Amino acid sequence: MTYPFQSLPENLAAFCAMLRRDYRFRIGPRELQDAARALEIAELGDERAVRNVLRPVLAGKLEDARAFDQAFDRFFAVVEAPPLDEIAGLPEALPRDSPSEGGDGADTDWSAQSAAEEIEPAAADARGPVRDVADAEGAAGLLRASYSPFEAEGTAPLIEPADRAWRDAAAMLVSRVRAGRSRRWRPARRGQRFDLRRTLRTSLHTGGDVVMPRWRARPRRRPRFVLLIDGSRSMEPYARPALQTAVALGSVTLNVEVFTFSTSLSRVTRDVRRAAAGEPQSLTLHDAWGGGTTIGACLRQFLHLHGERLLGRDTVVIIASDGLDVGDPRLIRDAMARLSRLSTAVVWLNPLLETPGYEPTALGMTAARPYVTTFMSVKDPADLARLARVMRIK
Repeated sequence: MTYPFQSLPENLAAFCAMLRRDYRFRIGPRELQDAARALEIAELGDERAVRNVLRPVLAGKLEDARAFDQAFDRFFAVVEAPPLDEIAGLPEALPRDSPSEGGDGADTDWSAQSAAEEIEPAAADARGPVRDVADAEGAAGLLRASYSPFEAEGTAPLIEPADRAWRDAAAMLVSRVRAGRSRRWRPARRGQRFDLRRTLRTSLHTGGDVVMPRWRARPRRRPRFVLLIDGSRSMEPYARPALQTAVALGSVTLNVEVFTFSTSLSRVTRDVRRAAAGEPQSLTLHDAWGGGTTIGACLRQFLHLHGERLLGRDTVVIIASDGLDVGDPRLIRDAMARLSRLSTAVVWLNPLLETPGYEPTALGMTAARPYVTTFMSVKDPADLARLARVMRIK
């Protein structure tokens, strides 16, 4: 692996400038800062490691990921470093004492050298807080990026009522969990165990004659489903099947809780129940849709706010996500370990699983896999019915 320039900020800034110019990536100063922070966890001499940490930050969609690999090979295969301005293909940096021109700045270019200076503090201390570029635009002459992986700017989708096929598949899934029996013995009119204590207590009313024998049984489970749906920009093409799964489950059982997350967590159970009742709903979300993905932080937020109330022996946790994460993978590992310990099953629905050649090697997916009881993809009612047949329950 060959670095065309001597310093990390210059290499990263020139590479991002090429992605922006030649491949139409929506990359700005904030993406550069996030990429610099991500490189702190990679071995810079390992081409595969550098590629794997930069791809989730700079490529938001599957098509972008393919273009990213092509651009990565093209840029880092350069033997002799050409001038920085030639690679960037952009004009000189804007004067520091003059505002930018060109309207809202969505299509205005900024220089790679200026961007390199901006991300240098982040590369030197990746664990420190990320500076707000918006506050320094006038001073540094940098323009706000049209998208930031830590800021949700997408439009939340419309969730619609589930059709008959989705409801039938969801009913199969609920029945599959309900078919199991609780570990606890409960009083019952008929059962497998004779309840001597309750029988003797009842016989006091009949002079000691046993007229009504009492029994104990293990009742069937009353399952609760908790769905955590990734609403990041990389999941935008796959959001509808995940939301349809939530609406279908809400149509056949009341024990359903639904959350969406991107850079924050949002409870959307009420909207899902209204959609299940036949009323289409447009989700009103902010940081829980359309931005980047911090899976570990959002799972930890769920556990802190709702874990004690919602998790239990009969709870099935369903996470719909592609596993692309810009946060600390240790947070995902710790959160998934606790989810696995407090629930009866952890199902991970990854829409990329059916993509030819796909391997779950992203850091977030690698950290979560050991705690997932069922790993598959659901894109239609047939897949949801198959999930009901293959799902593993503790």
